[in-house]
Amino acid sequence: MPPFPHTARTGGGVTLTPSEPSPVSIGQALREATAMETWLPAPSRLGEVTERLLGYIRETGPAVEAAASRRPAECPVRRSAFAAVEEARHRSGVGPGNGYASAITFARGLGKAAGDLMHQQRRLQREGER
Repeated sequence: MPPFPHTARTGGGVTLTPSEPSPVSIGQALREATAMETWLPAPSRLGEVTERLLGYIRETGPAVEAAASRRPAECPVRRSAFAAVEEARHRSGVGPGNGYASAITFARGLGKAAGDLMHQQRRLQREGER
């Protein structure tokens, strides 16, 4: 019996040479994370997207927090930015849990939090230019 039943493949040599994967952009990671309601990625791709989102949150959170802290305490933009940073840190600290379904849920939550963080960063930049 072949090592891969019902495929007629006997496990012969590799026919496709894998290329070096290109880094996942934050835009691509956000699109893929939010599309996971209708599309389920391969576990390796899920890992790449999750790592990119976690890295973005780690890099952007402190920058958004610093920009927001320069605004007056009563400023609604400041409050929204701090809330987005807190939510992103919370979601990134939770972890994926056990299993593929949990990893999908974790990535989707990270995608939402990273998207909100990106929105607040852009909002702070626009408000700062005025």
